[in-house]
Amino acid sequence: MARILFLLEDGFDDLEYYYARYRLLEEGHRVVVASSKVFSDRLVLDPETGSLVRERRVIMGKRGLEVVPDIGYEDALSREWDGIVIPGGRSPERVRVNKYARLLVERHLSLYKPVLALCHGPLVLASVGVLKGRRVTGHPGIGDDLRNAGALYTGSGAERDGCIVTVRHTTTIHEGMPLFLELLERGCL
Repeated sequence: MARILFLLEDGFDDLEYYYARYRLLEEGHRVVVASSKVFSDRLVLDPETGSLVRERRVIMGKRGLEVVPDIGYEDALSREWDGIVIPGGRSPERVRVNKYARLLVERHLSLYKPVLALCHGPLVLASVGVLKGRRVTGHPGIGDDLRNAGALYTGSGAERDGCIVTVRHTTTIHEGMPLFLELLERGCL
């Protein structure tokens, strides 16, 4: 059973998150959600202790679905993960500016462990600086960004290059998921 870390912020693509999450759960893997903040700034009354505690943060998907993060990026750095998934939507724009999220991805790839980046997710890989010379895909709207990061942008449904699997769009996630699952099972090398 692999431990898979999802990197999520507000505006994530709900369908990409839930499709990947449930495919991984079906295969028996453990899924953990990381975000920049686990708690909101709001205090709520804990009915068991009677004290005020910080309320858990809720991350909103672009279609209105809600996810409560399990761990912050900084805390996730101290643990080992077997795979990382970066769903698309607006979330990657927020993930890529967080230094701990970038460090997570960079360290993970340096250990030859798989990363699945969906739709706009490859923007995070561009910010980490790991795309030079790699065949990747992603939403057509980020094709220039990926090329400018040195990638060979194909625009195909899914691409695998080393430990990185990229998917163009929600409608082609079924092409990339088997590639990622294979990397989890057999490794990147």
